[in-house]
Amino acid sequence: MQLAVADDMTGEPIPKHAFARLTRSAGHGPVAGPKEQIDFTRKSGRALPAGTKTQWDGTLMIPHDGDYDIDLQLLGATGKFSIDGRKIGDMGWWGGHGDIVFPNRDNVVPTTDGLDNVRRLVHLTAGPHAVSVEVAADGSGEPVQVRLAWVTPEMRERSFSAAVKLARRSRVAVVFAWSRGRPLFGLPGDQDRLIEAVSQVNSNTVVVLNTGQAIAMPWLNQVRAVLEMWYTGDEGGWAAANLLTGRANPGGRLPITWPVHLEDYAAMDPRYPQRASRGVDGRTDYNEGVQVGYRWFDHEGIAPLFPFGHGLSYSTFAYSDLRLAFSADGGVTVTCRVRNSSQRDGDAVVQAYLGAPTPAPAGADFAVRALAAFERVRVEAGGMRQVQLQIVPQRLRYWSLTDHAWQTVARGARRVYVGASSRDLPLSAPLPQQGADSAER
Repeated sequence: MQLAVADDMTGEPIPKHAFARLTRSAGHGPVAGPKEQIDFTRKSGRALPAGTKTQWDGTLMIPHDGDYDIDLQLLGATGKFSIDGRKIGDMGWWGGHGDIVFPNRDNVVPTTDGLDNVRRLVHLTAGPHAVSVEVAADGSGEPVQVRLAWVTPEMRERSFSAAVKLARRSRVAVVFAWSRGRPLFGLPGDQDRLIEAVSQVNSNTVVVLNTGQAIAMPWLNQVRAVLEMWYTGDEGGWAAANLLTGRANPGGRLPITWPVHLEDYAAMDPRYPQRASRGVDGRTDYNEGVQVGYRWFDHEGIAPLFPFGHGLSYSTFAYSDLRLAFSADGGVTVTCRVRNSSQRDGDAVVQAYLGAPTPAPAGADFAVRALAAFERVRVEAGGMRQVQLQIVPQRLRYWSLTDHAWQTVARGARRVYVGASSRDLPLSAPLPQQGADSAER
Protein backbone atom coordinates (compact mmCIF):
# COMPACT_ATOMS: atom_id res chain seq x y z
CA MET A 1 0.00 0.00 0.00
CA GLN A 2 1.35 3.43 -0.97
CA LEU A 3 0.22 6.89 0.06
CA ALA A 4 0.30 10.23 -1.74
CA VAL A 5 -0.84 13.49 -0.16
CA ALA A 6 -2.59 15.50 -2.86
CA ASP A 7 -3.85 18.15 -0.43
CA ASP A 8 -0.96 18.97 1.90
CA MET A 9 -2.71 20.33 4.98
CA THR A 10 0.50 20.82 6.97
CA GLY A 11 2.71 22.48 4.38
CA GLU A 12 6.24 23.62 5.11
CA PRO A 13 7.59 26.37 7.37
CA ILE A 14 7.89 29.54 5.33
CA PRO A 15 11.66 29.56 4.61
CA LYS A 16 14.14 32.21 5.63
CA HIS A 17 14.68 33.48 2.10
CA ALA A 18 10.95 34.35 1.76
CA PHE A 19 11.30 37.07 4.43
CA ALA A 20 12.97 40.35 3.54
CA ARG A 21 13.12 41.11 7.23
CA LEU A 22 11.49 39.70 10.33
CA THR A 23 11.56 41.12 13.83
CA ARG A 24 10.26 39.63 17.04
CA SER A 25 9.05 41.65 20.00
CA ALA A 26 7.60 40.98 23.42
CA GLY A 27 6.22 43.63 25.73
CA HIS A 28 7.90 46.94 24.94
CA GLY A 29 10.65 46.02 22.53
CA PRO A 30 12.55 43.47 20.46
CA VAL A 31 13.90 40.29 21.99
CA ALA A 32 16.90 38.19 21.18
CA GLY A 33 16.65 34.83 19.45
CA PRO A 34 16.31 33.29 16.01
CA LYS A 35 14.39 35.68 13.81
CA GLU A 36 14.86 34.28 10.29
CA GLN A 37 11.58 32.35 10.19
CA ILE A 38 8.62 31.57 12.45
CA ASP A 39 9.17 27.92 13.37
CA PHE A 40 9.22 27.42 17.13
CA THR A 41 7.97 23.87 17.70
CA ARG A 42 9.05 20.67 19.35
CA LYS A 43 9.70 19.27 15.90
CA SER A 44 12.19 22.04 15.14
CA GLY A 45 13.64 21.76 18.67
CA ARG A 46 12.81 25.39 19.42
CA ALA A 47 9.46 25.40 21.28
CA LEU A 48 9.00 28.57 23.35
CA PRO A 49 8.59 28.52 27.13
CA ALA A 50 5.15 28.21 28.68
CA GLY A 51 3.61 31.62 29.30
CA THR A 52 5.24 33.23 26.24
CA LYS A 53 3.53 36.19 24.63
CA THR A 54 5.21 37.50 21.52
CA GLN A 55 4.75 39.09 18.11
CA TRP A 56 6.54 38.91 14.77
CA ASP A 57 6.43 41.60 12.09
CA GLY A 58 8.11 41.46 8.74
CA THR A 59 7.88 41.47 4.97
CA LEU A 60 6.95 38.33 3.08
CA MET A 61 8.28 38.19 -0.47
CA ILE A 62 5.91 36.42 -2.87
CA PRO A 63 7.66 35.15 -6.02
CA HIS A 64 4.63 35.38 -8.33
CA ASP A 65 0.86 35.82 -8.35
CA GLY A 66 -1.21 32.91 -7.13
CA ASP A 67 -3.29 31.26 -4.41
CA TYR A 68 -1.22 30.43 -1.34
CA ASP A 69 -2.21 28.39 1.70
CA ILE A 70 -0.91 30.45 4.64
CA ASP A 71 -1.16 28.40 7.83
CA LEU A 72 -0.77 29.55 11.43
CA GLN A 73 -0.03 26.39 13.42
CA LEU A 74 -0.22 26.49 17.21
CA LEU A 75 -0.27 24.42 20.34
CA GLY A 76 -0.25 25.70 23.91
CA ALA A 77 -1.23 29.12 22.62
CA THR A 78 -3.83 31.30 20.96
CA GLY A 79 -2.88 33.46 18.04
CA LYS A 80 -3.76 35.45 14.95
CA PHE A 81 -2.03 36.62 11.82
CA SER A 82 -2.54 39.37 9.29
CA ILE A 83 -1.24 40.21 5.83
CA ASP A 84 -1.04 43.79 4.59
CA GLY A 85 -2.84 44.96 7.71
CA ARG A 86 -5.85 42.65 7.19
CA LYS A 87 -6.52 39.85 9.66
CA ILE A 88 -6.45 36.56 7.79
CA GLY A 89 -7.04 34.02 10.55
CA ASP A 90 -7.14 33.53 14.31
CA MET A 91 -7.47 30.81 16.88
CA GLY A 92 -9.26 31.40 20.17
CA TRP A 93 -8.10 35.00 20.35
CA TRP A 94 -11.06 36.07 22.47
CA GLY A 95 -10.16 34.19 25.61
CA GLY A 96 -10.35 30.65 24.22
CA HIS A 97 -7.63 28.03 24.36
CA GLY A 98 -5.61 26.44 21.59
CA ASP A 99 -7.27 23.09 22.12
CA ILE A 100 -10.75 24.38 21.20
CA VAL A 101 -11.94 23.53 17.69
CA PHE A 102 -14.06 26.21 16.07
CA PRO A 103 -16.86 25.12 13.72
CA ASN A 104 -16.57 25.62 9.97
CA ARG A 105 -12.82 26.20 10.12
CA ASP A 106 -10.08 24.27 8.38
CA ASN A 107 -8.43 23.66 11.74
CA VAL A 108 -10.66 20.65 12.41
CA VAL A 109 -7.67 18.66 11.09
CA PRO A 110 -4.33 19.13 12.93
CA THR A 111 -0.87 19.13 11.39
CA THR A 112 1.07 15.90 11.05
CA ASP A 113 2.92 16.78 14.27
CA GLY A 114 -0.29 17.53 16.18
CA LEU A 115 -0.54 21.33 16.05
CA ASP A 116 -3.81 23.14 15.63
CA ASN A 117 -3.90 24.36 12.06
CA VAL A 118 -5.52 27.66 11.06
CA ARG A 119 -5.41 27.33 7.27
CA ARG A 120 -6.34 30.16 4.95
CA LEU A 121 -6.20 30.26 1.17
CA VAL A 122 -5.03 33.75 0.20
CA HIS A 123 -4.53 35.20 -3.25
CA LEU A 124 -1.26 37.12 -3.23
CA THR A 125 0.40 39.19 -5.93
CA ALA A 126 4.10 39.00 -6.65
CA GLY A 127 6.24 41.24 -4.44
CA PRO A 128 6.43 42.33 -0.80
CA HIS A 129 3.57 41.91 1.69
CA ALA A 130 3.55 43.02 5.31
CA VAL A 131 2.94 40.11 7.66
CA SER A 132 2.25 40.09 11.39
CA VAL A 133 1.83 37.16 13.79
CA GLU A 134 0.69 37.51 17.42
CA VAL A 135 0.84 34.63 19.88
CA ALA A 136 -0.15 34.35 23.55
CA ALA A 137 0.13 31.30 25.80
CA ASP A 138 -3.14 29.60 26.66
CA GLY A 139 -4.06 28.18 30.05
CA SER A 140 -2.60 24.72 29.46
CA GLY A 141 0.81 25.49 30.95
CA GLU A 142 2.44 23.70 28.00
CA PRO A 143 5.34 25.05 25.93
CA VAL A 144 4.21 27.48 23.25
CA GLN A 145 4.55 26.04 19.76
CA VAL A 146 4.04 28.30 16.77
CA ARG A 147 4.82 27.91 13.09
CA LEU A 148 3.88 29.99 10.05
CA ALA A 149 3.75 27.58 7.14
CA TRP A 150 2.63 27.70 3.55
CA VAL A 151 1.72 25.67 0.51
CA THR A 152 2.69 27.51 -2.65
CA PRO A 153 0.92 26.96 -6.00
CA GLU A 154 3.96 24.98 -7.20
CA MET A 155 3.94 22.76 -4.12
CA ARG A 156 0.21 22.16 -4.53
CA GLU A 157 0.53 21.16 -8.18
CA ARG A 158 3.47 18.83 -7.49
CA SER A 159 1.47 17.04 -4.79
CA PHE A 160 -1.58 16.79 -7.03
CA SER A 161 0.39 15.33 -9.93
CA ALA A 162 2.18 12.85 -7.65
CA ALA A 163 -1.16 11.55 -6.34
CA VAL A 164 -2.57 11.03 -9.84
CA LYS A 165 0.66 9.35 -10.95
CA LEU A 166 0.48 6.92 -8.02
CA ALA A 167 -3.18 6.17 -8.75
CA ARG A 168 -2.33 5.34 -12.36
CA ARG A 169 -0.02 2.49 -11.35
CA SER A 170 -2.20 1.18 -8.49
CA ARG A 171 -4.67 -1.70 -8.69
CA VAL A 172 -7.18 0.20 -6.52
CA ALA A 173 -7.15 3.91 -5.75
CA VAL A 174 -8.78 5.17 -2.56
CA VAL A 175 -9.31 8.94 -2.37
CA PHE A 176 -10.06 10.42 1.06
CA ALA A 177 -12.02 13.67 0.82
CA TRP A 178 -13.36 16.05 3.45
CA SER A 179 -15.53 19.11 3.89
CA ARG A 180 -16.01 21.68 6.62
CA GLY A 181 -19.43 23.12 5.74
CA ARG A 182 -17.92 25.61 3.29
CA PRO A 183 -18.56 25.63 0.40
CA LEU A 184 -22.11 24.90 1.42
CA PHE A 185 -22.68 22.01 -0.99
CA GLY A 186 -19.27 20.89 -2.15
CA LEU A 187 -15.74 19.83 -1.34
CA PRO A 188 -13.25 22.63 -0.69
CA GLY A 189 -10.09 23.08 -2.70
CA ASP A 190 -9.19 20.85 -5.63
CA GLN A 191 -10.81 17.69 -4.28
CA ASP A 192 -13.43 17.33 -7.01
CA ARG A 193 -10.71 17.81 -9.62
CA LEU A 194 -8.54 15.24 -7.84
CA ILE A 195 -11.29 12.61 -7.75
CA GLU A 196 -12.07 13.14 -11.42
CA ALA A 197 -8.38 12.98 -12.37
CA VAL A 198 -7.80 9.80 -10.35
CA SER A 199 -10.92 8.10 -11.72
CA GLN A 200 -9.74 8.83 -15.27
CA VAL A 201 -6.50 6.90 -14.74
CA ASN A 202 -7.84 4.16 -12.46
CA SER A 203 -11.19 2.46 -13.07
CA ASN A 204 -11.16 1.03 -9.52
CA THR A 205 -11.46 4.31 -7.63
CA VAL A 206 -13.16 4.40 -4.24
CA VAL A 207 -13.99 7.68 -2.49
CA VAL A 208 -14.10 7.90 1.31
CA LEU A 209 -15.90 11.00 2.60
CA ASN A 210 -15.42 12.72 5.94
CA THR A 211 -18.20 15.29 5.76
CA GLY A 212 -20.83 16.65 8.09
CA GLN A 213 -23.48 17.17 5.42
CA ALA A 214 -24.49 16.14 1.92
CA ILE A 215 -22.23 17.37 -0.87
CA ALA A 216 -22.43 17.55 -4.64
CA MET A 217 -20.72 14.59 -6.30
CA PRO A 218 -20.15 15.46 -9.98
CA TRP A 219 -17.80 12.46 -10.26
CA LEU A 220 -20.23 9.88 -8.83
CA ASN A 221 -20.68 7.92 -12.07
CA GLN A 222 -16.92 7.73 -12.56
CA VAL A 223 -16.05 5.90 -9.31
CA ARG A 224 -16.73 2.35 -8.15
CA ALA A 225 -17.91 3.12 -4.63
CA VAL A 226 -18.43 5.90 -2.10
CA LEU A 227 -18.05 5.35 1.66
CA GLU A 228 -19.51 8.11 3.83
CA MET A 229 -17.76 8.09 7.20
CA TRP A 230 -19.07 11.45 8.49
CA TYR A 231 -16.86 12.89 11.28
CA THR A 232 -15.60 9.76 12.97
CA GLY A 233 -13.14 10.91 15.64
CA ASP A 234 -9.99 9.12 16.79
CA GLU A 235 -11.02 5.62 15.69
CA GLY A 236 -12.20 6.67 12.24
CA GLY A 237 -9.05 5.54 10.45
CA TRP A 238 -9.30 2.01 11.82
CA ALA A 239 -13.02 1.86 11.05
CA ALA A 240 -12.49 2.98 7.45
CA ALA A 241 -9.68 0.45 6.98
CA ASN A 242 -11.83 -2.38 8.32
CA LEU A 243 -14.70 -1.47 6.01
CA LEU A 244 -12.54 -1.03 2.92
CA THR A 245 -10.72 -4.31 3.43
CA GLY A 246 -13.88 -6.27 4.22
CA ARG A 247 -13.01 -7.03 7.83
CA ALA A 248 -16.26 -5.25 8.71
CA ASN A 249 -19.52 -5.10 6.76
CA PRO A 250 -21.08 -1.63 6.40
CA GLY A 251 -24.45 -1.40 8.10
CA GLY A 252 -25.14 2.34 8.44
CA ARG A 253 -28.10 4.09 6.83
CA LEU A 254 -28.52 7.71 5.81
CA PRO A 255 -30.15 9.88 8.49
CA ILE A 256 -30.79 12.53 5.83
CA THR A 257 -32.00 12.78 2.26
CA TRP A 258 -29.04 13.35 -0.08
CA PRO A 259 -30.20 15.72 -2.83
CA VAL A 260 -29.11 16.06 -6.42
CA HIS A 261 -29.18 19.86 -6.07
CA LEU A 262 -28.94 21.97 -2.94
CA GLU A 263 -32.11 23.77 -4.04
CA ASP A 264 -34.02 20.50 -3.68
CA TYR A 265 -34.16 21.07 0.09
CA ALA A 266 -37.22 22.89 1.39
CA ALA A 267 -35.05 25.46 3.18
CA MET A 268 -33.00 26.16 0.04
CA ASP A 269 -35.81 26.29 -2.51
CA PRO A 270 -35.56 29.79 -4.08
CA ARG A 271 -39.36 29.94 -4.24
CA TYR A 272 -39.44 30.19 -0.44
CA PRO A 273 -36.75 32.63 0.75
CA GLN A 274 -38.48 32.92 4.12
CA ARG A 275 -37.39 29.36 4.96
CA ALA A 276 -33.66 30.05 4.64
CA SER A 277 -31.51 30.40 7.76
CA ARG A 278 -31.43 34.19 7.31
CA GLY A 279 -35.09 34.27 6.35
CA VAL A 280 -36.71 37.53 5.32
CA ASP A 281 -36.00 40.60 7.46
CA GLY A 282 -34.18 38.33 9.90
CA ARG A 283 -37.15 36.02 10.41
CA THR A 284 -37.19 32.36 9.36
CA ASP A 285 -40.62 30.89 8.67
CA TYR A 286 -40.89 27.08 8.61
CA ASN A 287 -44.04 27.18 6.51
CA GLU A 288 -43.40 23.78 4.93
CA GLY A 289 -45.16 22.40 8.00
CA VAL A 290 -44.78 18.66 8.43
CA GLN A 291 -43.15 18.32 5.00
CA VAL A 292 -39.57 18.34 6.27
CA GLY A 293 -36.63 16.21 5.17
CA TYR A 294 -37.58 13.19 3.07
CA ARG A 295 -41.24 14.18 3.43
CA TRP A 296 -40.58 17.30 1.36
CA PHE A 297 -39.03 15.22 -1.44
CA ASP A 298 -42.07 12.92 -1.45
CA HIS A 299 -44.52 15.83 -1.29
CA GLU A 300 -42.88 17.62 -4.23
CA GLY A 301 -42.06 14.48 -6.23
CA ILE A 302 -38.32 15.28 -6.18
CA ALA A 303 -35.97 12.39 -6.91
CA PRO A 304 -33.08 12.39 -4.40
CA LEU A 305 -29.59 11.26 -5.22
CA PHE A 306 -29.81 8.92 -2.22
CA PRO A 307 -33.03 8.61 -0.18
CA PHE A 308 -33.44 8.81 3.57
CA GLY A 309 -32.57 5.45 5.12
CA HIS A 310 -30.43 4.35 2.17
CA GLY A 311 -27.28 2.32 2.68
CA LEU A 312 -25.43 -0.49 0.92
CA SER A 313 -23.31 -3.29 2.33
CA TYR A 314 -21.52 -6.43 1.20
CA SER A 315 -24.81 -8.27 1.79
CA THR A 316 -28.10 -8.12 -0.10
CA PHE A 317 -31.55 -8.58 1.39
CA ALA A 318 -35.04 -9.51 0.21
CA TYR A 319 -38.26 -8.66 2.06
CA SER A 320 -41.44 -10.75 2.12
CA ASP A 321 -44.54 -11.85 4.04
CA LEU A 322 -45.68 -8.54 5.54
CA ARG A 323 -48.42 -8.83 8.16
CA LEU A 324 -50.07 -6.18 10.32
CA ALA A 325 -52.07 -6.74 13.49
CA PHE A 326 -53.86 -4.44 15.90
CA SER A 327 -52.00 -4.51 19.24
CA ALA A 328 -53.44 -4.30 22.74
CA ASP A 329 -52.06 -0.81 23.40
CA GLY A 330 -53.80 0.65 20.35
CA GLY A 331 -50.79 0.49 18.10
CA VAL A 332 -49.92 -1.86 15.25
CA THR A 333 -47.53 -4.82 15.21
CA VAL A 334 -45.65 -5.16 11.92
CA THR A 335 -43.99 -8.45 11.01
CA CYS A 336 -42.10 -9.44 7.89
CA ARG A 337 -39.36 -11.78 6.76
CA VAL A 338 -35.89 -10.66 5.71
CA ARG A 339 -33.71 -13.03 3.73
CA ASN A 340 -29.97 -12.51 3.25
CA SER A 341 -29.50 -13.43 -0.39
CA SER A 342 -25.71 -13.04 -0.28
CA GLN A 343 -22.76 -15.09 0.98
CA ARG A 344 -21.87 -12.58 3.69
CA ASP A 345 -23.41 -12.09 7.14
CA GLY A 346 -24.80 -8.59 7.40
CA ASP A 347 -27.18 -6.14 9.07
CA ALA A 348 -30.48 -5.09 7.55
CA VAL A 349 -32.25 -1.99 8.79
CA VAL A 350 -35.95 -2.74 8.34
CA GLN A 351 -38.02 0.43 8.07
CA ALA A 352 -41.80 0.86 8.35
CA TYR A 353 -43.50 3.99 6.98
CA LEU A 354 -47.08 5.08 7.64
CA GLY A 355 -48.95 6.42 4.60
CA ALA A 356 -51.33 9.35 4.50
CA PRO A 357 -55.03 8.58 5.02
CA THR A 358 -57.32 8.36 2.00
CA PRO A 359 -59.25 10.54 1.92
CA ALA A 360 -57.37 12.94 4.19
CA PRO A 361 -59.55 14.64 6.82
CA ALA A 362 -60.00 18.39 6.64
CA GLY A 363 -57.87 20.61 8.82
CA ALA A 364 -54.76 18.43 8.81
CA ASP A 365 -51.58 18.00 6.79
CA PHE A 366 -50.00 14.59 6.27
CA ALA A 367 -46.75 13.33 4.82
CA VAL A 368 -47.03 11.03 1.83
CA ARG A 369 -45.24 8.52 4.06
CA ALA A 370 -43.74 9.00 7.52
CA LEU A 371 -41.23 6.78 9.30
CA ALA A 372 -43.13 4.93 12.02
CA ALA A 373 -40.67 2.25 13.23
CA PHE A 374 -37.38 0.61 12.33
CA GLU A 375 -35.16 -2.21 13.54
CA ARG A 376 -31.60 -3.25 12.79
CA VAL A 377 -31.21 -7.04 12.56
CA ARG A 378 -28.30 -9.36 11.90
CA VAL A 379 -29.01 -11.97 9.21
CA GLU A 380 -26.59 -14.77 8.46
CA ALA A 381 -25.52 -15.45 4.88
CA GLY A 382 -28.30 -17.31 3.10
CA GLY A 383 -30.45 -17.13 6.21
CA MET A 384 -33.83 -15.64 7.03
CA ARG A 385 -35.13 -13.67 10.01
CA GLN A 386 -38.66 -12.82 11.03
CA VAL A 387 -38.64 -9.19 12.12
CA GLN A 388 -41.23 -7.53 14.32
CA LEU A 389 -41.72 -3.76 14.51
CA GLN A 390 -44.11 -1.88 16.75
CA ILE A 391 -45.95 1.23 15.58
CA VAL A 392 -46.90 2.99 18.80
CA PRO A 393 -50.42 4.50 19.11
CA GLN A 394 -49.09 8.05 19.00
CA ARG A 395 -47.94 7.49 15.43
CA LEU A 396 -51.53 6.92 14.35
CA ARG A 397 -52.73 10.27 15.67
CA TYR A 398 -52.74 13.72 14.07
CA TRP A 399 -53.50 17.22 15.23
CA SER A 400 -56.70 18.61 13.77
CA LEU A 401 -56.65 22.36 13.15
CA THR A 402 -60.42 22.16 12.72
CA ASP A 403 -61.14 20.45 16.05
CA HIS A 404 -58.05 21.75 17.91
CA ALA A 405 -57.51 18.24 19.26
CA TRP A 406 -55.66 15.01 18.58
CA GLN A 407 -57.58 12.63 16.34
CA THR A 408 -57.08 9.08 15.03
CA VAL A 409 -57.73 8.16 11.41
CA ALA A 410 -59.72 5.00 10.66
CA ARG A 411 -57.16 2.26 10.31
CA GLY A 412 -58.48 0.87 7.06
CA ALA A 413 -57.84 4.23 5.39
CA ARG A 414 -54.04 4.13 5.78
CA ARG A 415 -51.29 1.85 4.55
CA VAL A 416 -48.01 0.68 6.04
CA TYR A 417 -44.98 0.39 3.77
CA VAL A 418 -41.91 -1.68 4.65
CA GLY A 419 -38.49 -1.85 3.08
CA ALA A 420 -34.89 -0.65 3.10
CA SER A 421 -35.32 3.13 2.68
CA SER A 422 -37.94 5.81 2.18
CA ARG A 423 -37.85 5.08 -1.56
CA ASP A 424 -37.24 1.31 -1.43
CA LEU A 425 -40.49 -0.07 0.01
CA PRO A 426 -41.41 -3.34 -1.70
CA LEU A 427 -44.06 -4.35 0.86
CA SER A 428 -47.29 -2.59 1.80
CA ALA A 429 -50.64 -3.40 3.42
CA PRO A 430 -53.61 -1.44 4.78
CA LEU A 431 -53.81 -0.79 8.49
CA PRO A 432 -56.09 -3.42 10.04
CA GLN A 433 -59.30 -2.76 11.86
CA GLN A 434 -59.24 -3.51 15.57
CA GLY A 435 -58.93 -7.22 16.21
CA ALA A 436 -58.07 -8.04 12.59
CA ASP A 437 -54.90 -8.88 10.68
CA SER A 438 -53.77 -7.46 7.36
CA ALA A 439 -51.43 -9.17 4.89
CA GLU A 440 -49.28 -7.56 2.21
CA ARG A 441 -50.67 -6.47 -1.10
